[in-house]
Amino acid sequence: MKRVFSKKNITKSIGVLLAVSITGCSSPDIGSKEESADESSTQEASGEASVEDASLEESSAADDSAEVASTDEAEESNDSEALYEEFLNGDISATCIYEGTESQIWFKDLPQDPEEWDSYSVSDEKVDLDNDGEDELILNGPYGGMYLDARDGQVYVLAQGEGTVGELSYIEYEDSIYIIHRDTSHEGRKIYSFDLYDGSGEAVESFDLSAEYWDAEYDMYDSDSDFTFKGESITMEEYEKLMKDIFDIPTKIEYGAQLASLEFQYDDDSEKIINDGSDTFYDAMEAFYAEEYTYKQSTDGLDGTLSIIQELDNSSEYSIDDNNSNGYRFMALGSNVEYIKGDRLYLKYPETVYEDGTAVYTYYIIAHHGGYIFLFETDENYENPEYIYTAWYKY
Repeated sequence: MKRVFSKKNITKSIGVLLAVSITGCSSPDIGSKEESADESSTQEASGEASVEDASLEESSAADDSAEVASTDEAEESNDSEALYEEFLNGDISATCIYEGTESQIWFKDLPQDPEEWDSYSVSDEKVDLDNDGEDELILNGPYGGMYLDARDGQVYVLAQGEGTVGELSYIEYEDSIYIIHRDTSHEGRKIYSFDLYDGSGEAVESFDLSAEYWDAEYDMYDSDSDFTFKGESITMEEYEKLMKDIFDIPTKIEYGAQLASLEFQYDDDSEKIINDGSDTFYDAMEAFYAEEYTYKQSTDGLDGTLSIIQELDNSSEYSIDDNNSNGYRFMALGSNVEYIKGDRLYLKYPETVYEDGTAVYTYYIIAHHGGYIFLFETDENYENPEYIYTAWYKY
């Protein structure tokens, strides 16, 4: 292994060797032990003083260099602030280079009516968007606004919102700031494009993180969707982990629980349809028909499926089954449904039936929302619901 010596260490080593050499060469016949000791101490002190002086000089030089660097940075920062001020005052324009074409943008020409959706304003945020040690100017505006960079005595547009397929934002990822353009408001896809800048105005790294689910019935990604990161195909679990780590976006399981937490925030004034065996009741049951909904990690740690299937031999009867990794939660019938109200089915399930015909019941609410359902366990009055899981039409 190569050993590296600093100037400070070399100086100190020379001083110590010098002191050892002088004291080691002293003759015991010259003077007394006390005199030899005094002489040696004096010489050692002299050597140490030399090392200390050298260290002080080196420290002073380092401080001077740091002060010069700090002064240079401060001057550059002041220059940048002055350029931004000139741009905002309308004294200079900002240069925009897009796909090789150069144009000029004047702040005074940008829409600035706060009542209009496309209005621009100066943000209070101070962020080093291109990782060069200086904060850039952020303009709030349509599709994420605009980021401006002062360099080489001019103001440049570093990035700007590019419509609904390129909304502008930024994020800290792996100890750097990445500028992002996102396409997340259209059906069948969620695409995030990352750009890393180094102060030169050019992106030194670019990659995408995306989920594409063009054929999904309810416009939700599932385990069969296409997921990509940095040009490589990844799994849904890997995609969700990246989204969680980078954007703190909840996983499908977490999102389902968040949706369920809103289920009873508002009163449902829908008509209560009692299970009286009428066509009206069974017509209402049809809305809950689903061959299979899939759930993962319910509150009791189980995976499984919920199916609500019309029996083939009896068009007025349904099987309502929760099958899971523990066996099953319930295997009920449509006749166990007490009533339907809006998007909710109220189920009185005979958990245990004794020989004398008495039973112990468990009460559930199944809330149906097209691409997903919620399952709650409640008391006999269907109050105080406790969330169990969100099951998806396709997980």
